[in-house]
Amino acid sequence: MGARNPLNPLIRVGLVFLILASLSRWLFHPKTTSGHDLTDAVTGLLYGLAIGCMLFGILKQRKGPAEPPAQA
Repeated sequence: MGARNPLNPLIRVGLVFLILASLSRWLFHPKTTSGHDLTDAVTGLLYGLAIGCMLFGILKQRKGPAEPPAQA
């Protein structure tokens, strides 16, 4: 079997935020106009957190593990 490359924890958190943002459109059904604005704000925040976490996780994953300091 080949070596597995586990996902960075930030990418996993980003995927959870992405699922929550997608579900928020189906789960929240506000009755007032201000409720629609709040739903849009929460959904946008969740999508923003998802994108930010996934991009930061990809950046950290590509960087690789930190090298130990050289001893003199």
